[in-house]
Amino acid sequence: MKTAIVALTRGYPNDRSLYSDLIKRNDSIFSKINKYRRTPSDIILFHEGNISVDDQEYINSQSKNLIKFIDVSKYFKKNELNLKDRQFNLGYRQMCRFNMYYIWNEVAEYDYILRIDEDIEIINIDPNVFEYMDSKKIKFLTGRFSKEIHKITNQTLPDFLIKNTNLNVKKIYNHRFPYTNLYATSVSFWNKKNIQKIIKTIALNDKQIINRWGDIPVLGIILNNFNGGFKLFTRLEYRHISHGLTIKNNKIRNITVNSKFNPISVDENILMKLKIRIRGKFKRNNKFGYDNN
Repeated sequence: MKTAIVALTRGYPNDRSLYSDLIKRNDSIFSKINKYRRTPSDIILFHEGNISVDDQEYINSQSKNLIKFIDVSKYFKKNELNLKDRQFNLGYRQMCRFNMYYIWNEVAEYDYILRIDEDIEIINIDPNVFEYMDSKKIKFLTGRFSKEIHKITNQTLPDFLIKNTNLNVKKIYNHRFPYTNLYATSVSFWNKKNIQKIIKTIALNDKQIINRWGDIPVLGIILNNFNGGFKLFTRLEYRHISHGLTIKNNKIRNITVNSKFNPISVDENILMKLKIRIRGKFKRNNKFGYDNN
């Protein structure tokens, strides 16, 4: 079985101190995963061509894993599209495109991958998660269910899917999507011709860039349609540093706080969740909006 742990990471050519979260991530991967694996997983960092050879050597010098750097700048090209929601720049939108579509060609030689983003620190995980998935025929594992909270996506993506695919959008656009900063998956699942056709239709359309469609709902609708959903890790704990979240998985938490009935939505407390739910009952101008699900 050939496995890899991957991330699309940013380059910081003028300040190496900004690699600190990435280095912490790499340390946790070795100490919690590869140290215990009979055959260590390959460690791959995709980048936009802005991590110099010197910086690659520096990052590797700080890691007990040998890291393979792959330049994917060919997927990040300038264009003149009129972007909606200026909060998200072109690079972010192309990052979403890479993580929903181009990544599967880049990892096609592997049986399974574990995506661990650059701002993740692993605290506890089953180092043999790939073998567990293989034995149970599991296609996808994640730590939490997630809503899509980007309003423009919810206003435009379902309509695009209805017009351009044969998917049962009302059923599968249900805001029970995977939290994608950390997940494990079978690569062959995503490279099936029928699945690649749908993802390509979504990802390579200009509307993906214009409307900032992210990988969370796109991977989610595929999983909901072709795989009957997805499963939660039975043993996992990690810090999502940039979001200030700690995700924990075990048998009890997976049927309570992590369940599909309590997806991550926004930075919210119990009162805010209640307000959103009430507002959704009276304001149903978009049946695919996160506040109506």
